[in-house]
Amino acid sequence: MQIQDFENIIISEIKKVVVNIIAKNPTLPIAVKKGERQGDAISKFLETNFVKETQNHQFLKNSSASPTGKTKNPYDVETFFVHKNHKEKIWIDFKAVNVENQNTNPDSGTPNKVFELMLKFNSFYLLYVVIYYTGLSDNKNLQFVDYNNEKVKAVFLKDVENSMHITPANQIQFNAFKPSLYRTREQFIEFLFDKLIETNQRKFLDAQQQLELLKQKKYLVPSTIYINKEVDISLLKNINCNQENIIKNL
Repeated sequence: MQIQDFENIIISEIKKVVVNIIAKNPTLPIAVKKGERQGDAISKFLETNFVKETQNHQFLKNSSASPTGKTKNPYDVETFFVHKNHKEKIWIDFKAVNVENQNTNPDSGTPNKVFELMLKFNSFYLLYVVIYYTGLSDNKNLQFVDYNNEKVKAVFLKDVENSMHITPANQIQFNAFKPSLYRTREQFIEFLFDKLIETNQRKFLDAQQQLELLKQKKYLVPSTIYINKEVDISLLKNINCNQENIIKNL
């Protein structure tokens, strides 16, 4: 069997399950203010129902949702795709996207998940299942909606769009509205390492800049903290001196 054919079956079967869940539940009693995200609540709903829907599935076996109360988990749903004599572990990450936020790049987990899947479990596939929604005018419910004529987009991490990047906090980000881009598994490994190089180069340059400033007794902070961004140690000492004088004069 061709690898791409194998992958297409996985995507098709998982997508069918999620489409069916949404068809049964086109709205949810979750309030959404304009532009607000409700990803966690939607993901938990999908996790629970995915496990129910695949209890007697032809290809998807032993589905389980992420443990409750555990904030850092490598998947929302773990399932096993069984085809002939092969059993493939699949980690599903649900991404519920408010269509009012078309420039959003929600965090999509750490790239370490790829290494964990391959090194610990001899598996490969991390699948993002993207669902689009909008808040209803009653301010009490949300509705699942189509984007580009589909309610559900299922894309392997290996096939996400080219501008995918890894943040300094080691989180994958990609634009859920952009079309996917097919890569072979080997091409993806190269792609991932290229992205890891890029993020570490950025971190290295940022660290160099911060180090040079520190040598000058300065520190760079976000403009939300200090409008000038660059803080001189003398400023902190003056603030402290004023505070100490107030305390001494109590």
